[in-house]
Amino acid sequence: MIFGRPAMFAVLLLAAAAVDARGQVRPQVPNRPLPGARTDTPRARGDTLGARGDSLTVRDTIAKANFVPPDSVMLRLLNTPGYSITQYQGEQISFDALTRGILLTRRAIVQRDSQLVKSDTIKYSGQGSEVMVGTDSGGRSVFVTPGQAPIESRGPGTYDIASRRASVSDIRTSIPQSGEILQITGERVVVVASRDSVKGPNDATYYLRDGTITACDDSIPDYYFKAKEIKRTGSFVVARPAILYIGDVPVMWLPFLFQDIRGGRHSGILSPNVGVSDIVRNSPSYRRQVEGLGYYWAISDLVDAQASMDWRSSAGQVDPFDVAFTRYNGEFRYRWLERYVTGNLATAYTIQGDQRNTAVSWGHSQDFTRNSSLRMDLNYVSNTQIQRSTYVNPYAVLSTIRSSANYHQKIGPADFSLGGTRTQQPGRTQSDQTFPTFTVNTSPLSLGNWLTWTPSLSYTSHSVTGIDQPSTLGLLLRPGLDSLGRPAIVGDTLRRNSYDSNLSFDTPLTIFGYAIGNRVTVSSRRNDFPELEIVTGVNDGVPAQRIFSTTYDTKVDWTPSFTLPPLARNNYNLSASVALSNVDGNAFWIRNHRTNGEWVHQTKRPTFTIGASPTLFGLFGGFGPFSRIRHSISPSISYTFAPEGQVSDGYLQAIGATRIGSGGQATGYLGALRNNRIDFTLATNIEAKLRSPNDSNPEGGEKLKLLSLNFSPLGYDFERARYTGSAIRGLTAQSFNYTMRSDLLPGFDLGVDYSLFEGSTLSDSAKFSPFRDRVTASFSFSNTANPFAMFQRLFGRAVPASTVAEEQREDTRENQYARQVASQPVAGRASRNAGFLPTLTKGWQASFQFSSTRQRPVHGSNVIAFDAAARCIAFNTEELRRLGYYDLCIIRESASPSVVTPVTSGVSGAPIYLVPNATSLNSSMNFNVTEHWAASWQTTYDFEQRSFASQIVSLQRDLHDWRAIFAFTQSSTGSFAFNFMISLKAEPDMKFDYHKSTYKNEGF
Repeated sequence: MIFGRPAMFAVLLLAAAAVDARGQVRPQVPNRPLPGARTDTPRARGDTLGARGDSLTVRDTIAKANFVPPDSVMLRLLNTPGYSITQYQGEQISFDALTRGILLTRRAIVQRDSQLVKSDTIKYSGQGSEVMVGTDSGGRSVFVTPGQAPIESRGPGTYDIASRRASVSDIRTSIPQSGEILQITGERVVVVASRDSVKGPNDATYYLRDGTITACDDSIPDYYFKAKEIKRTGSFVVARPAILYIGDVPVMWLPFLFQDIRGGRHSGILSPNVGVSDIVRNSPSYRRQVEGLGYYWAISDLVDAQASMDWRSSAGQVDPFDVAFTRYNGEFRYRWLERYVTGNLATAYTIQGDQRNTAVSWGHSQDFTRNSSLRMDLNYVSNTQIQRSTYVNPYAVLSTIRSSANYHQKIGPADFSLGGTRTQQPGRTQSDQTFPTFTVNTSPLSLGNWLTWTPSLSYTSHSVTGIDQPSTLGLLLRPGLDSLGRPAIVGDTLRRNSYDSNLSFDTPLTIFGYAIGNRVTVSSRRNDFPELEIVTGVNDGVPAQRIFSTTYDTKVDWTPSFTLPPLARNNYNLSASVALSNVDGNAFWIRNHRTNGEWVHQTKRPTFTIGASPTLFGLFGGFGPFSRIRHSISPSISYTFAPEGQVSDGYLQAIGATRIGSGGQATGYLGALRNNRIDFTLATNIEAKLRSPNDSNPEGGEKLKLLSLNFSPLGYDFERARYTGSAIRGLTAQSFNYTMRSDLLPGFDLGVDYSLFEGSTLSDSAKFSPFRDRVTASFSFSNTANPFAMFQRLFGRAVPASTVAEEQREDTRENQYARQVASQPVAGRASRNAGFLPTLTKGWQASFQFSSTRQRPVHGSNVIAFDAAARCIAFNTEELRRLGYYDLCIIRESASPSVVTPVTSGVSGAPIYLVPNATSLNSSMNFNVTEHWAASWQTTYDFEQRSFASQIVSLQRDLHDWRAIFAFTQSSTGSFAFNFMISLKAEPDMKFDYHKSTYKNEGF
């Protein structure tokens, strides 16, 4: 049983001063609300008064009682400054001249400033200092204190003015807590003032006997908590013994309960996640685990901090690959809304044997002015292998460790942006960093009625460090031992880094509607590691192997263009442009390692382009549920002509091209041929309008998109087809793709990509051989959005309309967890392992994402396989298999995801990396098993490995006042966790939590 923030018994302070220990003490504040104000009366709060079974007579005679409106004389007395006023009212008031006692009966009301007491009888003793409220025969009383729920008493109450001691019996009240209404009862409450002036609940000591509390609103509560004795002094509550009853059966007993019940944030001990088996081990193979043991500091209203520790025992000789670690966590948070500043800084230090890992997360958001802001989300891990192996959350295991920062400033028409990103791969040494990224964009600057200038500038610097990809020089994998003496795979220690930068300056001008473009780009790259390349002679075509210790290149390009204003805009959308384009598709100036650092350049040639992009459509009569069909075709056709150009031998050597073709003739390079090309792209949509159910508005039917197809551009060069003597070689596109969507299949999206040629289209040796290299598809269904529901709508059957979501003012635990999954910091409370809550739905939802990628087979001497089996072939021996090294190598090499782009020089003849095929299906399903059972299943299935990469299964049971959650998670590393939690809805921190995790070592 774990108790978090002020738990149920903490509310038993009974609205603090509501017993009115300070009601008879002279307050120091002269300003007070007018007597009889509705906000201070029980009538205004009648919905929260009393408990079940209260009679209407009590509510009518006590709760609805109020002061009569004061006359002019009374108003002058009440508004006299410098006095503290006590007002009395009753249907019958008796004054004893001998004892000077006062007796108010039948709807008696006494108000002192904002303190209000209503009862059937209130008696002031003239001889002593005692005040009695109610009678022993069962009088009813109501105590109202501003800011607190009214308290009803069914028994007599007394107050001693001299000792400042109040006593009330048989009390009932209700207090809102975490979206629930808590019903509180007590046999007797005693309040003793501890100071001369009682200004708040913390200034008195409260004693309660036989107190109960429940959030169940049934006539007979399903559960309640009961404590025989409860004492509150200052900011703490102590109860003994504390017993949980389900029905009338006690199910849990605690000898005592100590709770800090100060409102808001305050310092205190964090509730650790620890079970009975972690204290008393019930099995030799059980691994003890403690999470979140620490302390929280509420430094001020603006900042707070916390420190905690996680610990997991080792498996010893039972399982040498089971992970033992100790983690120290610290976090500092700040939130200064007046300055628009918020953020948190967290760190985690993990010790695993002789290895160490430091994880740091810093999130910062600040708005300096309306046009100036800073956003940072920084994450850093010193050892990604430990970070990956000590987590069971699949999102934390699979997601990249990403950092980003951006500063934005707007000055007049210019927008300045400065930022960067950094990404670490889990379980790998490689990291990608883009910093700085600087951009300047402006809105169109009108220098005159006839002149518009829109300049822009951008600069980006990118680096890849710790590259762990294989190379033709060999990634020296060999068997070895780790720091704990366990079998491990030792890799190459050669450091591989890559750096590149890009600068772009664009100054487009619009003069009298004519667009003049002028773009300058400068890019550079340096790969700081040796690489084997196949260098082919430009004029002899003889290949030769060369090893470069460092590969680099710098490219400078200048692209001027001139575009005429569009013609026939509403019909054909004609456009024409003239540009000075490069003969080859590469940059104008180049220098790299193949030119020994010397600059080489190509030539430019004028390029003339005219194009049209009309939209053709036809209307057809309807059929069945459709009143009309509309088919639209949006082709885009352009014709480009450019004269023949020249490319020097030095430039061809720089880009790795050759003039020698497949037949041994100097006809191999096609980039300098005359350009006589047509480019064509197509998009088509078939839409339908449903028949209107309203005869008075036949045009009001719903529109549906039956089919939408979009195709990528295709180009055909007549000169290239004539020169090669093959009609199919006129195609200039290296790839082709299309996408398809339809409203008849809600959530359906299909995309297919093809590689059209084997080889480069700029070489006459390219062979037309379409190869499908990528398929993506997504499906999303629910009980209200699925093909069957669509067909029901088409053929006239009523489909329940979706309800408008109500505005949610309070954050829920489900939303908190959704944010945690969306962002995965590496340190701090947001990175903690949590039970995976199923999404609560009114029906069912299912979504599927299918992805299949494969690479065209390539053969040659400079081809490198990314396949783990091919790289671990040296460990595939009987002895190394018996020692487990082959399995460790497979696990290690499989940790590099196939989506990582290999780093090469990029020129022809550089190493070609073969990435293994990847086919996976991601699915997410949420549904209600029964009225009270909700289930969720998220998984990723790898068709290539024929196994599930990750599993997240969770069940939630609604137990009326309680919530039970069963969660099972398994990550791609093999680590898994089972979590069972049952918590009280009214107080989620009142819970029983069982957490069992098993970590797997990847052999790093």
